[in-house]
Amino acid sequence: MLDKIDNTWLHSFICVYERSSFAKASEHLAIPSSNVSRHVQQLETELGNKLFYRTTRKVTPTQIGEALYSKIKEPLYNLNQSLQQLSTAPQSLKGTIRLSSPDIPLIGDILASFAVDHSNITLCCEHSTSIESAVSSDPDVIISFERGTLDERDWVSKPLCEWESIVLASQACIERYGSPKTIDELETLPCISSYKAFGGNPWTFSNSETNELRQLKIKSKINVDGGFIAKASALRGLGFVALPKVFCVGELEKGQLQEQDLDHKLAPLTIYIHYRSINYHSYLTKQLVNFILKHTSS
Repeated sequence: MLDKIDNTWLHSFICVYERSSFAKASEHLAIPSSNVSRHVQQLETELGNKLFYRTTRKVTPTQIGEALYSKIKEPLYNLNQSLQQLSTAPQSLKGTIRLSSPDIPLIGDILASFAVDHSNITLCCEHSTSIESAVSSDPDVIISFERGTLDERDWVSKPLCEWESIVLASQACIERYGSPKTIDELETLPCISSYKAFGGNPWTFSNSETNELRQLKIKSKINVDGGFIAKASALRGLGFVALPKVFCVGELEKGQLQEQDLDHKLAPLTIYIHYRSINYHSYLTKQLVNFILKHTSS
């Protein structure tokens, strides 16, 4: 049966038991409460027994829940302590970390610095612009772009940095199609969009008054998953493009691209780092995650 039970289910179960709350367990684990609920439900399904009584006011363990907690708490604690001691021993500061990330200079520079400081750790970096494909390859760490809120996933997710994003067009594009004043007008014009990045739709706008997000249904003949390819297409007048402003400073200064003044602002581009709360490479993963967080906040 052990091969059918995920360690994260047990960890979520223990957190709910000790805090008598799915919400507090979610806060402690830094994952969505829906994930905690799903872990407990999956464990209940596998065991064939209910583990908690749930009401609007409190969560209490069933008799089976009490028995499970008393049986697994100490063994799991001892196992975790043993793994922690092994992983933090000086001779164990080596191993492999599998990473999925967009190919951008900021992350490239940070990973290169990490490799210099941790020469015994091997980095396997996979280039990915789609978080769905990144998750399917089951890496230790994922870095992704998001516009708007991040979908709930069974990972600990932290924002690294946020870039202001704008809609741009070349003079040739503006002369041909005009400058849209609203996002409804923009939706009817040729735009350069994404194939997989941002779930296939980078056109997410925010309303400054209500903070509500709205996605445009862009029908594009040009779909790319690289910002620099999208910019090159926009420079040639092939359509309007959504890009972080920091990527286009030179083109804006030279007048090669012009920012479009619309009734909604493009949602900022947020770079997130994701990692599993429990895995056998947790210490190595923690080293990399903390290194990246430190160098993106400084």
